[in-house]
Amino acid sequence: ETAPLEGHFHPKGKAPSKHTLEVLNEARRTLPFSDTEDFEEQQRGLIAEMPEKKIMADAGHVAWDKERFDFLNTDTDFDSIHPSMQRISRLNQNYGLYEVIPGIYQVRGFDLSDVSFIRGKTGWIVIDPLVSAEPARAALKLLREHVGGDLPVTAVIYSHSHGDHWGG
Repeated sequence: ETAPLEGHFHPKGKAPSKHTLEVLNEARRTLPFSDTEDFEEQQRGLIAEMPEKKIMADAGHVAWDKERFDFLNTDTDFDSIHPSMQRISRLNQNYGLYEVIPGIYQVRGFDLSDVSFIRGKTGWIVIDPLVSAEPARAALKLLREHVGGDLPVTAVIYSHSHGDHWGG
């Protein structure tokens, strides 16, 4: 195995410098992490959590594994993650169906993006239908189970061409 160039990322990790540790510890001491309003707002509109942590692909492998992110839900301080980044990651641990406003719903946490559903006059308008078919199918199933209705999908909107939107 060839060693990485001096100062470059090493795939097995590199210990944080003393300076990095000082910066992270100072952030932990001074940022307002006792304010939990963000976590309360994160739960707003929750209709149902997804019961299964793994969404299986049609080919038999795991298409999405939410369990791989459970380490973020601990109170562990990581020397490789800025505490603000860790907090945002914890806030992004939504995993279920949410009502944004009446008639507009989101399924969050089924892959790297969220999918939105708008109840139209003739069916569901789907905005940003996730990265792969199986999580998108699971999101639609969760929506139909808890919001009701077998309305057809009548429109799909891809808001922009990032890989987490056009690849699904």
